[in-house]
Amino acid sequence: MRDRAFRRPSGEEDSFSERRPTGIALPVSCILKISSRCNLDCTYCYIYNKGDKTHLTRPRVMSLEIARAAIREITEYASRNGITEAVVALHGGEPLLVGKPWMTRFLDDVRRMAPADVRLSFALQSNGVLMDADWLSLFASHEVQVGVSIDGPAAWNDHHRVNHQGKGSYSRVRKAIDLLVAQGAKSPPWGILVVADPRFPGTEVFRHLLDIGVRNMDFLWPDYHHEEGPPWNADLLGRYYIDLFDEWYGNADPSVRIRWFESLLQLILGGESQISALGAQPVTDVVVETDGSLEPLDMLRICGDGMTLTGLDVRRHPIERLRETELYRMGLKNQELLPHDCLRCPVYGLCGGGEMPHRWSKKNAFSNPSVHCESLLAVIEHIVGIVRKEISFHAVTSRSNDAVVQTISG
Repeated sequence: MRDRAFRRPSGEEDSFSERRPTGIALPVSCILKISSRCNLDCTYCYIYNKGDKTHLTRPRVMSLEIARAAIREITEYASRNGITEAVVALHGGEPLLVGKPWMTRFLDDVRRMAPADVRLSFALQSNGVLMDADWLSLFASHEVQVGVSIDGPAAWNDHHRVNHQGKGSYSRVRKAIDLLVAQGAKSPPWGILVVADPRFPGTEVFRHLLDIGVRNMDFLWPDYHHEEGPPWNADLLGRYYIDLFDEWYGNADPSVRIRWFESLLQLILGGESQISALGAQPVTDVVVETDGSLEPLDMLRICGDGMTLTGLDVRRHPIERLRETELYRMGLKNQELLPHDCLRCPVYGLCGGGEMPHRWSKKNAFSNPSVHCESLLAVIEHIVGIVRKEISFHAVTSRSNDAVVQTISG
């Protein structure tokens, strides 16, 4: 899950233009790819089914030696930059393929390694197939936040999320979700990730998740770019998100959360987005692969085989060295690469060009609008319109609301 992974001390605001002694923008997330393989073969997977083959040459499981080196560098990086909290996302492939003994040893070790001036927290994203009560107990005891991927009811989920024999994953993933729901307060904090597909109504996916007890969720924009566009018209994806927003907003239950919508609303109301896919931000993600390789945002691998290779190794190089690589520098100046039409767009400050990989073309690299531009514009304008109606009944007194009025009135 693409949350902010490094947080400043309470009371300090993020400033991506701020210069730190290390000369690098602070990472938004740090991801450990503890497994390079997966027990599913999802049709849309950006790691295995979008052309990149680098996983084939890497160890199946990250060694504990590399994992410790990565945690050591992450915490030292945080200390060097005066960051008091570091959140590390454990990803794959499928991270549970490392096995329970490996995970237990790793979590025990890193708790002892964390310096006193850095609070270390963990999140894990899983396909849920291997998850059982013992896994959940382990994660709860170490306060590891858990994300599980599912795309809705069985017929829809099993269209994309299949194993290597082509069989659907819904029944096994549903057991994991049922366990999380049944354990209630004993469960680790958890949520669901859905990859949007407008051929299956988002409202029905949302209702299904509510019916099975899910309250925290996000709907990811599918991974396409200008060399491989989506197999549907832009208005279909826009309508998917508009209908989904209306269903969620009309539900009026603050305990039911959709991260992308909440982040957009925070931006509209003058706050900050908690995800890199919204708002005019640099892309500062740091990834450590199973062989120790330091790389930028892993989604960028959809743009070409070996695109994210840097030659850096977390055992020998500080995180700051990423800034010397061309692709990471492009992420840091992500907004400068946008075409003029994007910068002049009335919703630019909210959209920020969308996900960087979705702008890729061989001709212009990342100097394109998002392949989802029309859909993003329709969704954002719809939500801004609803916010405008809501605040029109109240006197605008705060600076943040005044900024909203100026933004949405053009």
